Amino acid sequence: MSEENKVSESNEATVKAAEDIVAGALKKTSRQNFKGIRGFFKGLFTGIIVGAILMSCISHFAKVTLFGKINEGKDKVDQVIDSTLFGYTAADYEDAILGEATEHQELVVMEQPLDIATTITKAGLGNLEIFSKTKTVTYYGKGVYSVNLAGFRVSDISVDNNTRTVVMTIPHAALQYVLPELDKTEFEDTERGFLAFGDIKLTAEQHNQIETSIMKAMRERLEDHDLYEEADRFAQMKVWDVFQPIISEISPGYRLVTVFKN
Repeated sequence: MSEENKVSESNEATVKAAEDIVAGALKKTSRQNFKGIRGFFKGLFTGIIVGAILMSCISHFAKVTLFGKINEGKDKVDQVIDSTLFGYTAADYEDAILGEATEHQELVVMEQPLDIATTITKAGLGNLEIFSKTKTVTYYGKGVYSVNLAGFRVSDISVDNNTRTVVMTIPHAALQYVLPELDKTEFEDTERGFLAFGDIKLTAEQHNQIETSIMKAMRERLEDHDLYEEADRFAQMKVWDVFQPIISEISPGYRLVTVFKN
């Protein structure tokens, strides 16, 4: 083999080796690039999944928190609605209260029993005690106090939605009548002077005079200031008993308050 052929084969071997080295390097580089790209997409996909889970958790937490806050404020909202948006006026009670007042135009609120003792004396001859007769008689009766609701009007009703009260303005209690209870009259034994005989006999006119004076005494006693104050206290309780159930039926939670006219 000539010297030139040997050199040529040596050069071809060198070029082949260089090509193999370059091909190996390129193949290694492609493999590394592919691994890098695959790692990138793998990280991206993992990030997307983790982000989605995170967003779902945050959204759920936000919903739970918001729902809790809404529920927490629900009662407060209801209270505002009850006392402000749906407040009551006197017109809401007009028909029911006026109708009941018509049925109780003279609302009896108190009965006060009483007794009046009187001494009947029938003078004898010369007004001397030894000829005189005396008898103690106790008369019973009672005073009836009432509140006149005949003139009750819608203007006598007012409503305070802040305190949830219905205010009724009523007249003061008054003594309606005095009722004598003659069947309870008690007669004590007649006391006689040493020379007095028999029982005391009264004419019809004398009976009428005594009864008139007894009625007058009863009325004076029943018109005592303290009894009127007590009758007013009973009037407030009686009016409450009659009208509070009506108010509760129309507006549960509202209560009746009574005040007296000046």
